[in-house]
Amino acid sequence: MSVLAHIGRGIEKKLLTAIVRTGEGRRLVEKFAEFPGVLSISHHHARGMGSRRVRTGQLYFDEKDVLIVLVEATCADAVFAGIFHEGGLDKAGAGMVFMEKVLRGHPMMPFAGADW
Repeated sequence: MSVLAHIGRGIEKKLLTAIVRTGEGRRLVEKFAEFPGVLSISHHHARGMGSRRVRTGQLYFDEKDVLIVLVEATCADAVFAGIFHEGGLDKAGAGMVFMEKVLRGHPMMPFAGADW
């Protein structure tokens, strides 16, 4: 069975999306890449502008890492809990993680030669 067939329609899957502090994404990818039930994992950096004004003419900017994990539904709660605790999301203002059911996904895994 190929990886694509395994990630196709044959099994129930959940998509976990975690918004964590800048710099945490890569560490979490490395920690959870081989975690049981993880089918695909990736992260990217995000930056946004808030509507709050710091001073007249200055806006509030924030940066976060976004972790995206495709996981088998039977393992989703364990992966969710692991990301919640390892990402420090139990602290106020540290970020958030949410989970949703998905029908189909495709593989996105870091490769050993990645230049982070």
